[in-house]
Amino acid sequence: MKRRSFPFIAVVGIAGLLLTGCSGQAGLKALQRDATPEDSLPSSITLSEEVNRDSSRLLATKDGVRYFAVQSDDARTTCVAVVPPDENDWHVGCGETRNSGEIINVSSAKGPYSTILLGDDSDTGKIESGWIKISDNLLVSDR
Repeated sequence: MKRRSFPFIAVVGIAGLLLTGCSGQAGLKALQRDATPEDSLPSSITLSEEVNRDSSRLLATKDGVRYFAVQSDDARTTCVAVVPPDENDWHVGCGETRNSGEIINVSSAKGPYSTILLGDDSDTGKIESGWIKISDNLLVSDR
C-alpha cells in the first residue's frame, strides 16, 4: 500500500493559500462598524456611481470640518469626503483600497483642506512636516 498523504497535504495547503490571497480587500476597519446618524454624508455631496453612499462613516471632525470615508460595494475603492462647516466647498477623492499606505491625497483650491486618507495599519511614526494625524486613517495639512 502506497502512502500519498504528503502530496495531498501539500495540494490542500497550496489551495488554502491561493484562496486566502484571492479573498479580496476587506476595506477600512472604520467602515465596518454600525452606522450612526452622524455618519450620514450630506445629501449635497455628489459621489461616483461605484461608491455606496450608505457605507459613509465619519472618521473625524477638526475645526468644524467633517471627514467621511465611503467605499464601493466590493471594497476595492475607498474615498474621503471633506466637508467644511458651510458644506459649500466640499471635495471628494477616491483611490484603490490598501491595507496600509496612502489611498488618496486630496486638496481644495478654495480652502486649507489638504487631506491624506491612509489604509489600515499605516506607519505614521514619521509623519512629514506640515501634516497632523487626526484619526487612524487621516492626515490633514496644518497649513
